[in-house]
Amino acid sequence: MAELAHSIPFFLPESLLILGMVLLFVVDLALPKGALHRRPIAAGIAVGTLAVAGVLCGMFYLPAGTRVPLFHGMAVADAYSCFFRLLFVVAGVIVAIAAYPSPEVEGPRAPEFFILLLGMTLGMFLLVGASSLLMIALAIEFLSVPSYVLTGFKRADPRSAEAALKYVVFGAAASGIMLFGFSYLYGLTGSLDVETIGRTLAQRLAGATVPAHEKLVLSVAAVMGLTGFGYKIAAVPFHPWCPDVYEGAPTPVTALLSVGPKAAGIAALVRFCIGVFGTSAEPWPLLLGIVAAATMTLGNLVAIPQDNIKRLLAYSSIAHAGYILMAVATFSTDAVTAVMFYLAIYVLMNLGAFMVVIAVRDSSGGREDLATYLGLAQRHPVLAVSMALCLLSLVGLPPLGGFVAKFYVFAALLRKASLGGYVLALVGVLNSVISLFYYARVIKAMFLAPAEAPGPESAAPARGTVALAAVLALALLVLGLYWGPLRAWTESSVLTWR
Repeated sequence: MAELAHSIPFFLPESLLILGMVLLFVVDLALPKGALHRRPIAAGIAVGTLAVAGVLCGMFYLPAGTRVPLFHGMAVADAYSCFFRLLFVVAGVIVAIAAYPSPEVEGPRAPEFFILLLGMTLGMFLLVGASSLLMIALAIEFLSVPSYVLTGFKRADPRSAEAALKYVVFGAAASGIMLFGFSYLYGLTGSLDVETIGRTLAQRLAGATVPAHEKLVLSVAAVMGLTGFGYKIAAVPFHPWCPDVYEGAPTPVTALLSVGPKAAGIAALVRFCIGVFGTSAEPWPLLLGIVAAATMTLGNLVAIPQDNIKRLLAYSSIAHAGYILMAVATFSTDAVTAVMFYLAIYVLMNLGAFMVVIAVRDSSGGREDLATYLGLAQRHPVLAVSMALCLLSLVGLPPLGGFVAKFYVFAALLRKASLGGYVLALVGVLNSVISLFYYARVIKAMFLAPAEAPGPESAAPARGTVALAAVLALALLVLGLYWGPLRAWTESSVLTWR
């Protein structure tokens, strides 16, 4: 009971999200399906819940180096998890505001949408604080189930149903493989706690004679365990679900999927690597480096011929998972800081791009092809400029936040001073050059192509979504010139590599 009482205060943000979900259930049951105020009430509750959860995360933000075990070691409270929780709050609020006017979120079903959105956020909260193999598995499933439902939220759209089915099948396979790997780790060490597993494995590997079969089992277990993280961040070869899911899901859902689960998966992967591998990292940097190179190369090359903007951004998202894995593969504290900084910038630039996609789609009768962006600068200059800034930031060009984020990733690689690091950095630079080609296609269509005649389904984009896109683009410009506070924040919240 004492342990439970000690843990509850640190669980208040998650408890509030659960309360918000219950309140939305009540609203869904109490208000008539045809009531016009269902959508604003549901959106208001969701945004308010997320905002208060963010305030609570700030109140319980722990000093650097402080680590509080929760619920008998199932989870942990530290500055690292608080950093990511605040990041998820920002992403959730932005997506909720963008979803409010979107026709893809039907008014009668709006409470359901926002319940699932809070459920996804809760899953992300749990995942970044998980310090037990059991909790990692449960948190991934808690995050995945609302994601599956939101992907198939457009029940009348066959693409949405197909995307949800593919997502479920890939998710179930990845989860099964991951759990099988976790069972081997438990069998080898007799513990589910990540740090205890790491200490036990380090002691065994330091022994004079380690049976060959035990090393083999450990390698198989680690690879199978990493499968679940690879699926969640859409790394090669676990990426095939990503383009179809991004295309078929409602665009606000796609926006959240592109940043939230990816950031949560990478945060959990870093905690897993630090806990399990620790200083006995070989040969995992090589494995993650190969996966990183394959992920960014495939993502960038396959993005080039895409004409659907959501599929283009899906492959872009795969490529950025590769950039982030480059830093993770160095297994250093500097790299963890670079990953955190990169993810904070990535949330802003990817959500900024998707705000433009949402605005253009909703104002063009649901079109998502690249032709919709022809002459966008003439029709909606704010959207065109915002999109251009976000895309150039995704490339990593100065003076935008994406340039600083990539700089720190490459600096972490080069600071490692190894041949593998230099090769991986070169692959990353070449991939950044390749990415400029398909991002430039969109910019060319917006600024250099003549505008299409507006169709009968055309409408004015939602002002709130346009404002969000402009604010996020401006934030990227500011962070490209003055990133010191964000860098200091990541340094004060980083997990130290053992």
